[in-house]
Amino acid sequence: MRRALPLLILLAPLLTLASPDAHAPAAAESGDSMILLLSVLGLISAAYLLTHFIVDRLQKWLLFVSGAEYILLGLVLSQSQVLGELSSLSSMIALAAGWIGLLYGMELDIRKMLSEIDYSTRMSVVDVLFTGGGVAVCGYLFFHHGLSLPADESALAGGVLGCTAAAGSSSAVDLLIERYRSAENGLLALLRRTAQLSDALAILAFGVLMCVFHQGETLTETPPAVSDWVLFTGLLGVGLGWLFAAFLGDDTSENSRFLALVGIIAFASGAAFFLNLSILTVNLLLGLVLINTRQGRDAHATLKNTARPLSLILLVCAGLLWAPVEPIPALIAAGGYLSLRMVFKALGCFIASIGTPLRRDLFRGLMAQGHVAVAIAVSLRLFYDGEAAELAYTAILVSVVVNELFASRLLKGLLVDAGDVRQDISLSREVV
Repeated sequence: MRRALPLLILLAPLLTLASPDAHAPAAAESGDSMILLLSVLGLISAAYLLTHFIVDRLQKWLLFVSGAEYILLGLVLSQSQVLGELSSLSSMIALAAGWIGLLYGMELDIRKMLSEIDYSTRMSVVDVLFTGGGVAVCGYLFFHHGLSLPADESALAGGVLGCTAAAGSSSAVDLLIERYRSAENGLLALLRRTAQLSDALAILAFGVLMCVFHQGETLTETPPAVSDWVLFTGLLGVGLGWLFAAFLGDDTSENSRFLALVGIIAFASGAAFFLNLSILTVNLLLGLVLINTRQGRDAHATLKNTARPLSLILLVCAGLLWAPVEPIPALIAAGGYLSLRMVFKALGCFIASIGTPLRRDLFRGLMAQGHVAVAIAVSLRLFYDGEAAELAYTAILVSVVVNELFASRLLKGLLVDAGDVRQDISLSREVV
């Protein structure tokens, strides 16, 4: 039953959203809708089983990380239109994004970080400034001057490209740790902490970006300023963190903690969604508060144990939200985004390593993109429309798939050159 739990969690929201009543108003069509529903659930189940029993082993053997199969599944579902309009997916997307935000917030144990000061902070800050800033500026120039799109729309899309370019992932690091246990406490540990902090900074930057380009009507005669929205975001996240710390209670049951976390995330994500603020940022700040409570470590463990099904939902939603775009601009946007991200990462890591014993080519271990980039992209599509947003969204999805496929190989090459990995282990022991 424990092994089936992730699948049940994944299917439950889709069962609700794919209700036959919502897509077959006439009773005569209910049979066809039920057949379509069962077909969709069969596709989801097959994708999960394929990933669990085949793709996971291929990842360890061939050194790649992939969520492309779930994004592709989302694309198939979107073409079938069995899950309805975007409005019917909002609650599921908000929950998945909130889960990711809370998880990454709880990864940032401030006390632990201060007690283990190393070069990761310097690396992440410089990397975010160069990679995020450089890609954002180039993105704005491409959308506004290259495609003659409105300035506000171009600035927003360029800013989102910058935030996702700055976001990293520890997926490649985790995969290499499974394969090379002896290298766990060396360069891999530094790269993991750098990626985690880069993710947090990218989420915070995206929260500010949503405040700058805030949408929606307000009840006040004078709309709040950008600084007011930033303050609301911070107060909402921190305030709910202190408020909900009591909801975790002293019960040591994992089921009780899980239910409490679901309620916390649902409320915080709903509040952020209602105010048109970043769901990711609010939950990140909430997680920063919760991790420093008595129950923080246990809650963090529960979040990590349930992160995989929610991440799969996020990837499926990413495919569902994709909209067709013009092929030539999309190809230029995706190719340029991939290239610029690598160039600016190389430049940022080189500058950050000056005056330190760090290698100048550490960017080779920081190319992975993962759930944070996807969550930021999904949040963009959830709140904003327009040609620039759709092109940026396409470029991000392509980049995430490509970088996740090759990041582990690049990281392995870095470890070999650094001397952390000298010989490969037997492949027969990995795939058995």
